[in-house]
Amino acid sequence: KMGIEESDEKSDDLDEEDDDDDDDYEPEIIGDENLASVSSIDELISFATSKSGGAGEDSDVPSTEWANPVDISDVGKALGGGVVLVANPAKFCDDFAEKKPPSAALLSKFGLTLPPPPELGPDRRADLLPVLLLLDRHPLKGCHALLLNRRTGYLIGDLEQQQLDDEDGKNSSPPPNLGAFMIQPLWFGGTSSGGEQSGPTTNGLDMIHLCPAVDGAKMLTEDGLYYGGDPSQAQDAMSDPELERPMTGFDFKFFVQSTRWLPMQLEKEIRDGSWFAASVSKEVVFKSRDRLGAKRAKPLWTEVMELLGGEFQGIRDQLYKEEE
Repeated sequence: KMGIEESDEKSDDLDEEDDDDDDDYEPEIIGDENLASVSSIDELISFATSKSGGAGEDSDVPSTEWANPVDISDVGKALGGGVVLVANPAKFCDDFAEKKPPSAALLSKFGLTLPPPPELGPDRRADLLPVLLLLDRHPLKGCHALLLNRRTGYLIGDLEQQQLDDEDGKNSSPPPNLGAFMIQPLWFGGTSSGGEQSGPTTNGLDMIHLCPAVDGAKMLTEDGLYYGGDPSQAQDAMSDPELERPMTGFDFKFFVQSTRWLPMQLEKEIRDGSWFAASVSKEVVFKSRDRLGAKRAKPLWTEVMELLGGEFQGIRDQLYKEEE
């Protein structure tokens, strides 16, 4: 049995129930007679976009969702905060492996006891292929990253409630007031301890976000992706009048634990072909991947590989070949 969080199994059960409900739903046709030809969520979105003059395939408005390969000919120079690591299925899936089966140590680092089998289907397998955001590379401490595509099944509000009570049911040290983030998912950052920025003010969590007004935050990418800072102060920073737009809790992601490599360990894995390195826009990293009507949202791994194009698109197509 695979080492996959129980929350993922529950999510699949809910997906099946949602499918039954969606079969009974008939969209109401209103207004424009052209709506009669709309038969899916995607078509409805495209129709609305065309009517509103929004960005489309023929629009001159540049897309904010992009990914570009990072040149790893000099791995030491290529790796740094903000680089996204995308798993090579040849190192994680049996049916992709050419010479030897995937390393058990590599799989266990991301909570997997066995390679994701084809029977799971391409989207589920893509969800299990790790995508990580590199936070830091230190010559003596090694590399530190956050796993971006694994939920714990908890919300920030659930975590705060648990910390209000100790084993005797009595109030211990109250956690910071994070009311603005109560409904935000708690993500699983990896199997190692959290980052250096974790402490009393961070509630033991790592935080990435899009808010430049957060005290103590480190800028990871030029397009405005940040790591760390004080989440309590961040609630005030979200409404800073100097921001380009007001922020919400959805502009923040919180992680329990993280992923670490010993010095030169990640560099070796990249040379061995375990990872593709990419520069990815903040919009792709923060895009909501909750279910959209009867259709599942596109996995992060899948979208990044498609945006990278070329040989990466070919690897993506190989994973999805049976479905298509």
